[in-house]
Amino acid sequence: MKIAIKIILLMGVIGYMVFAVTKMSRDNDKRICQGTRICMEHSGGSVFVDSQFVAGLLAKANVPIQDRPIRDIDLKSIETAIQANPYIDSVICYYTPEDMMCIRVMARNPILHVMADNGENYYMDAHGNDMPAGCFGLDLSLATGNITKEFAREHLLGIADYINTHIPWNKDIQQIYVRSPKHIELIPSVEGQTIVLGEPIDIEEKMQRLSAFYDECLNKAGWNKYSVINLNYADQVVCTRKHRKHKK
Repeated sequence: MKIAIKIILLMGVIGYMVFAVTKMSRDNDKRICQGTRICMEHSGGSVFVDSQFVAGLLAKANVPIQDRPIRDIDLKSIETAIQANPYIDSVICYYTPEDMMCIRVMARNPILHVMADNGENYYMDAHGNDMPAGCFGLDLSLATGNITKEFAREHLLGIADYINTHIPWNKDIQQIYVRSPKHIELIPSVEGQTIVLGEPIDIEEKMQRLSAFYDECLNKAGWNKYSVINLNYADQVVCTRKHRKHKK
């Protein structure tokens, strides 16, 4: 008896679903798009792409939407047109019960600004996607010097992420300078001082060593005492004193 009831209920659900899909399909022939609604999603970091920016991309795509039959609008082509922009990570288009087209956009989150010696100038997000830097002036970790995009992806993103997510380095480190693939320097806010990381390995351990050195030594000896703080030697912090200017 219970099995029979379950079968009847299941057949009823299937029948309703068939009816609902059929009705929706017929209704789509009559539904008219009432306009667009842009919903922005951000994964944290610098929020620089807004709904107005996306509206501009939609206008450039030149796809008629307002007051058109829903069946005549290709949502996939709209998604493709918007996602072609280098600042956009993903796009999903769908209709609300009120026949508004909802365009849900996830923007990329740049964490590094690269200005390389070869003339390249771009932002890079945590996934290694690069995007032009000319359209927006963002306050990001700046990397300069002998940098290729491959080197930035493999090594500099990790350094930038550590700096961005740790206090006080997110405020104190002004620049990442790459002299060579095996010699990286950090330029702090202290004038005339350089922090040598050396090879881009063991970054967390080196920065923890630097933090301990700041707390135990520089807070007592003075922040301007050394011109170079070298972390490239295992379990050591090797410093070079600043030269005093002699009065004439």
